Amino acid sequence: MMTSPTRFTLVLGTAFLLAPSTAAAVQQTGAPPAPQSYEVGRALPPAVPGSTVIELTLEEAVDRALENNLGLQSARLNPEIQDLGLEQAQAAFLPTFSSSLGYNNAAAQSTSQLDGGARITTERNTFNFGLGQTLPWTGGRVTASFNNARTSTDNIFATRNPNFNSSLSLNYTQSLLSGRRIDQQRAALGTQLIQRRIVDIQLRGEAEDVANQVRAAYWNLRSQIEQIEIQRRSLAQAEQLLENNRVRVRAGTMVEMDLAQAEVQVANAEQALLNAELQWRAQELAFKRLLISGTNDPLWQQTVNPVDLPIFEERTVDIAGAVVEALERRPDVQQQREQRQVALMNLDVTREGTLPDLNLSAGYSLQGVGGDLFTRSGLGGEPELLERGGYRDGLQSIANFDTPSLNIALNFSYPVGMRAGRANLERARLQLRQTDLSLRNQELGIETEVTNVGLSVNNAYLQLQAATRSRQAAERSLEAELTRFDVGASTNFQVVTAQDALTAARLAELRAVIGYVNALAEFDRVRGATLPY
Repeated sequence: MMTSPTRFTLVLGTAFLLAPSTAAAVQQTGAPPAPQSYEVGRALPPAVPGSTVIELTLEEAVDRALENNLGLQSARLNPEIQDLGLEQAQAAFLPTFSSSLGYNNAAAQSTSQLDGGARITTERNTFNFGLGQTLPWTGGRVTASFNNARTSTDNIFATRNPNFNSSLSLNYTQSLLSGRRIDQQRAALGTQLIQRRIVDIQLRGEAEDVANQVRAAYWNLRSQIEQIEIQRRSLAQAEQLLENNRVRVRAGTMVEMDLAQAEVQVANAEQALLNAELQWRAQELAFKRLLISGTNDPLWQQTVNPVDLPIFEERTVDIAGAVVEALERRPDVQQQREQRQVALMNLDVTREGTLPDLNLSAGYSLQGVGGDLFTRSGLGGEPELLERGGYRDGLQSIANFDTPSLNIALNFSYPVGMRAGRANLERARLQLRQTDLSLRNQELGIETEVTNVGLSVNNAYLQLQAATRSRQAAERSLEAELTRFDVGASTNFQVVTAQDALTAARLAELRAVIGYVNALAEFDRVRGATLPY
């Protein structure tokens, strides 16, 4: 379970006022009684027939979204996809096994008395094996091969018939200039490794975005529920005033035409309550969409009650420290820094391409032959078997290092002019410079954003204090109007106006509370501290 870095609790003991619906109070005073206080965040969502209420904390909501959100589930596949691309790049450095089997039967007519017959037939069988690998550390290529051949012929001059020929060789090729530090294959592997880190950064950014959306939707849902409660209480006040006026009409102290103002207020309050309920339903659906993977989720049919209370406390904002933290932790700037590594690698590859090609080749091989050994007395004499032999003779010769061979060569090439290589190098330098400027611009944007959001936190707190004072003033104004109305010093219109002003002040304070909560959450987002892991 994740722990929200900004959990809020706000208890406004006298923040929002309630007009009671007791007829006794009206009869005693002749006016709507003084409103009572209630605790913000305790309002319940409207009852929906056939729907159960589920209570969710902000932490539980974020956890549900991180597990079920379809967009996040799709993003979680990106690392697996990138892993396959990484495996493909790594495959260039895996050992490669090769083998070949061959058979050849060739006949040739004699063109010389030294050919050993009027028509020579040669039969050859080959079976070869090899293993090669490109080294990821140096870019060199190492190969090992084991070749075998069996040759039989009817040539009377053949010394060994059949002849078994085997060889074992080891070769290594290394670039000394161009491609020594880095080449296209190693650059492709390095790029894939960087892209893998970028995908992880992007996934974390996706998770933070989802968490931020859930936080905003959570508090907006709580705000909509509170607005319903405020409008419900406003309607109760309007209905109470209308009932009081009807009592006055029946008592003969008010003419019937004066009821119109109170009736209009009731109608307006009913419409405002209906609009608040419609907005609540839309906000609840938007909130659920973030938390579920389909409408078969039980949450889709339930009514959500966000039970967390916003904490009302002045929070000290360290803008300088937040800027440092954001430049270190923000996924977007981390991704841009990784992109710079790609550009730097491309520059290195391009620079290597402008160097001459100087390759060192070294090889060591062992040869071995075997087979029945024949000898002849004089030219054209009958062959006589001198020694029995076979395939093992060649292998034994290799094992004894009878005929070793060592080969070392340097190969040099350099295209005259190299205009294309120099142009590519300059372009890579400009691209790296462009990436650096983009990174600096992004860092400047982050510094500006964090500073602005940090200042907005302070402004939101000041706005909340102002909204609280305004609500308190509206409370006192309504109480004064009710007192004056009771003694006949105020009119029905003035009471209605004071009640409307109090409702507006309540809504303004609620918006200020949610605005302060969202400002703190936004400050956590811009400094990269939405998720603690």
